[in-house]
Amino acid sequence: MTEAKVKKVKPDIRAITRLVPPSGNLVQGQSELPIDPQLAAEAAAIIAASQNHYGGSEGDANLRKAVAEKIKRFNNIEVDPDARPFEVMVTNGGTGALIGIAQAYLRGKSALVFEPYYPYHRRILEEFGGKTESFELDEALGFEKEALLARCKELKDRSEFPLKAIIVCSPANPTGKVLAQTELEAISDVAKDLDLLVISDEVYEHYVTGENPHTPIASLPDMRERTITVNSFSKSWNISGWRLGYAYGKGELIAPINNAANVIYVCPATPLQAALSRVLMANDNYYTELRDKFDGKRQRFSEGIRGLGFDIYDSGSAFYLWARIPEQFSDAIVFNEMLMRDAGVGMTPGSAFADSDTWDAHVRICIAREDHILEGALEKLSGVLK
Repeated sequence: MTEAKVKKVKPDIRAITRLVPPSGNLVQGQSELPIDPQLAAEAAAIIAASQNHYGGSEGDANLRKAVAEKIKRFNNIEVDPDARPFEVMVTNGGTGALIGIAQAYLRGKSALVFEPYYPYHRRILEEFGGKTESFELDEALGFEKEALLARCKELKDRSEFPLKAIIVCSPANPTGKVLAQTELEAISDVAKDLDLLVISDEVYEHYVTGENPHTPIASLPDMRERTITVNSFSKSWNISGWRLGYAYGKGELIAPINNAANVIYVCPATPLQAALSRVLMANDNYYTELRDKFDGKRQRFSEGIRGLGFDIYDSGSAFYLWARIPEQFSDAIVFNEMLMRDAGVGMTPGSAFADSDTWDAHVRICIAREDHILEGALEKLSGVLK
């Protein structure tokens, strides 16, 4: 008689966050940098003027126009903010867009994620009657096209929870990996061969620092018609608590998401959308300055923890660091508990993002913190690991 396999217990990111003092919190994936002063001023003025009522479920018209301008400038994709059905909608964070997609398209269906994966890509689907299946990347975070095609075909042909979509996250949470053009083309070919939707999570597009540029998969040949792109302002504008994001694609794809959002959320926060619409495209250098600021954080913090024995994956982006913990340690959960106890610093163990044991000695480190926090955390880590 064989023993039943024990289900792997995953680290709870939010629970870990609560156990770490703010001075050592490198856990939760949010930017803790200060809000843009002009954005704060616009929000205060709009709220004081009593613009605090219901809006359309699709979002503020001025913000949708600004988003369409942003997509054209940075993604080289034309989106008509005046089209009906809507081609772009403002959502309650990127999460709100994903919930709308799950409700509209994935009940009784499944979506494929690349492991290591963002846990909410799984959790959202399973809360809304769908299922997530993982496709494990190799140790260099690459994959073979034929293996992906075989896995997707196997899932599409089954009777229960047939495969409906591939979820692409580039730059990736948790690893920061920026997909190369050849990898995007491979995913596109599989999606077209098997008639699958692609859900492209591009929240971290403005943190790309390496040789692979950010390429929206919707911009590849014949992919616009089957791609729903999800993005968020939470990270890039330091407003995670505002819950503002967006989704865009062909109107026929966006309309069911808008229907779901209308029921679940009614509308995104009206005054906050109006405020963001006034500043989103006001500074031509905003996203360049953001990238350069984070690249500096990446270089400084990476150099520091490499000196402590961490082996850092060269992801090509700069919101997260994905690293193998020092070689004398093999279990990132135990390692992280030691760091929290002895240094007051916390990271996220790699097993939070995986079903397999492959990533058990890895951690995700969020560097979206003010420089003095990162410097202090590095000093505390040095006291324990040197």
